[in-house]
Order: sequence, then structure tokens, then C-alpha cells
Amino acid sequence: MADRDITKDVLRMFNYGLYVATVQNFDGPRAATISWVTQASFEPRLVAVGMRKGTAICEIARANKRFSIQVVAADQTDFAKAFFKVTQSGPDQIAGYRFSMTANGLPLFDDAAAWLECEVVEEANASGDHALFICSVLGSGVREPARAALALRDTPWHYGG
Repeated sequence: MADRDITKDVLRMFNYGLYVATVQNFDGPRAATISWVTQASFEPRLVAVGMRKGTAICEIARANKRFSIQVVAADQTDFAKAFFKVTQSGPDQIAGYRFSMTANGLPLFDDAAAWLECEVVEEANASGDHALFICSVLGSGVREPARAALALRDTPWHYGG
């Protein structure tokens, strides 16, 4: 019997939210569900965002230096699940979810509980399998302040460890 990976168990105990990252590419908007997002500084306002290297969302975010992070509300598991895989998009929807463009040229879903528009100011984690983007906050918004955010631990899914 193989030894249990205790480090994996411990890392899966960390608190993770679920977010939908969006980018604008030359061929249209893209979206992906991510879970590694945290505040990194009060002043200036910075967030740290992890994205798996080699994925379209990561490579476009790296090239464009801008993306949005949209908070998934606790009752929106279908919204989070819709962006686990590459999906079809149209002029105003991705995977059936409508979006509009922000003044900064980023797709923003109508269903997002809250959001941040991010600009990459540095990238870290050259040796890891995820890029770690440190981003300044260009803009933000909240549609429903009382809505709780979806936590990964409250879903049947797991990521990390």
C-alpha cells in the first residue's frame, strides 16, 4: 500500500474560493474557472492570482497583462462549472453566460456577484506548474453585497495539493 500524501491532505485544507477569470484575445473572449486568488497588498492594492501554465487563459493573461477575476456566489456552482473546459463563445456570451466589455476592454459576466479588473505588474513562480501573477486592481464592482462567495470546500470538486 502506498504511503498517504499528508502534504496533499494539508494543502487541501486551505481555504480556496472559486472565481472565473476572463481575458480578451484576438479571436474573442476566453474564460476559465480558477481557485488560487488572494489579496497581496493594501497599498498599493494588489492581488495574487495563480493560473496553470500552458493553458490558454494563462498564456493570454501573460501576453495581454490584463484580465478580470469574477467572484462566484455560493449558489452559482453551475456558473463555476461552465468554465472548467474550453467552451464556445459568441459576440456576447461564453458557455451560455452573457457578458459585456468593461471600459478597460475586459469581458465581465452579467452573473458575476463581484469582480476585479487586474493588470499584471509582476510574475513569479518560474519553477512551478502555475504562474503567479501579482496584479494591481484597475477597477472593481459588487452587484449584491450580501451574497456569500462559493468556497471550493463546499463543492464536490477539489484542486490543489
